[in-house]
Amino acid sequence: MKLPSIKATIYLVLAATLISNLAIADTSLQSAVSAQLCGIVNFVKAIVGILAVVLFILGGVLYAVGHFLPATGNVRAGIQGWAMGMLMAAIIALILFIIAQPLVTMITGLGVAAGASSVSVSC
Repeated sequence: MKLPSIKATIYLVLAATLISNLAIADTSLQSAVSAQLCGIVNFVKAIVGILAVVLFILGGVLYAVGHFLPATGNVRAGIQGWAMGMLMAAIIALILFIIAQPLVTMITGLGVAAGASSVSVSC
């Protein structure tokens, strides 16, 4: 099976973007999409914010405990590796927590740019 060319793929992506923007341009559809996106934002703020704090605390405690373990064997490196993984996950969760609302505003702004009437989005 022959893969489509890059030019054809770009045209397909542009066409899909145009169709989705025109669909969001409908005010009733835009308000429904905004409501769904606000539900997702509220979920992200409720769950991911708490998860980020818990991961920061657990990662910090595990990293501190890892320093008290003897350097022989793989236990110290394993625990500190888990701790660093938890801290990185907490940072990613914190980034998601911060950019959730601006991302929804940007996505709903695409419909306004495509010709819909201005719909205020506040979650």
